[in-house]
Amino acid sequence: MKIAKVEGFRLYPKAIKEAWVEDEYVWPSHPPSVLMKVTAEDGTYGIGEASSQQWYLGETSDQILELARIYDGALRRVDPGNFALCNHLMEAAYGGGMPGGRSARSGVDMALYDLVGKKRGLPVHALLGGAYRTEFEMLTNLYHKTPEAMAEACRDFVKRGFRGLKIKVGDVVLAKGWDRDNMLSELAKLDAAVEATPRHVYIDADANQGWESASWTVTALRRYAGLDNLSIEQPLPYADLDGHVHVRRHGGVPVILDESVWSAKQMLQLARMQACDRIVLKMNRLGGFHESMKTVAICESANIGVSVDTNPYTMIGDTACCHMAAAIRTHYPVDCEGHVSFLDWGPHKFVTGGITIKGGTAKLPDAPGLGVDIDWALLAKHSKEGYDR
Repeated sequence: MKIAKVEGFRLYPKAIKEAWVEDEYVWPSHPPSVLMKVTAEDGTYGIGEASSQQWYLGETSDQILELARIYDGALRRVDPGNFALCNHLMEAAYGGGMPGGRSARSGVDMALYDLVGKKRGLPVHALLGGAYRTEFEMLTNLYHKTPEAMAEACRDFVKRGFRGLKIKVGDVVLAKGWDRDNMLSELAKLDAAVEATPRHVYIDADANQGWESASWTVTALRRYAGLDNLSIEQPLPYADLDGHVHVRRHGGVPVILDESVWSAKQMLQLARMQACDRIVLKMNRLGGFHESMKTVAICESANIGVSVDTNPYTMIGDTACCHMAAAIRTHYPVDCEGHVSFLDWGPHKFVTGGITIKGGTAKLPDAPGLGVDIDWALLAKHSKEGYDR
């Protein structure tokens, strides 16, 4: 089996998530999103998804589509089951020498695994080494602006059965700059979440790099010492690894790193420095399943936990997240409902199959590949309407 073509199809999501609709700083109302399709010479195809954010991952839809064209030239006549070679050729074509093109590459990589899984009659998680589980407790993201709204949302999602809550505590300082009043407003939302959330539910306080100062972060976190369901996620800029080591040693709260994790080699450095207790694995930041599995191997060897996150995605990417989570030993709640809570994809439901969600649990389909497919006629209607719907 050889690759005949790599194609990209632009998608047109609209944000519906609180704080994303009319964000005052970084969160996009129309995040870049591209459907990737890899077709073999016999006509069999696999699908994947490249989803990005300009501030967060540095790729636009136009860039992703151009990379699809570049990867098409790099991968034609290559065996799609040779995942190592395919990723090597994509890195050689773009972004191998520095972080770049990871979202686009992850979408193509996702489609390669889907294609090969379909041809072999195997689910993607079998290609990754097997599944520890195929049903998953879930996590959701909460961006509410006031302590009252944050507390109400926490109680709502706990009632639904969610076992993880990501509390956004960096938006104010990112938009307005760091000062004591802005920091206290972030902590007030966290205080409300802690009070409203039972101890059996994880609370990941996500600062999205906004807290900036390691010393201030330690001072702020000490008030939460002893809360064994609370962790702090990426309080400092992605390159401040020494600062995160300081926070982990002195803050009294486990440290999660997200934006700092962009390759397996970078993960090795984080493990050497003992900079974190857990990571957030985003396949579109790492470049897909292939690089993600190398990263997971390092984490499991170093006893570092792994949480899998949406970007957010359509049903395609969220199902891929669950295949990824299936192959990971640590059982943290999975963020795989971005296609529900973050984005409106319009009236044409062009993705078929995928995970099923009931309450706070997601379940993978019993099907080869990712277990998703495309209604191409409905995708054509989605593309024709664009954002004018």
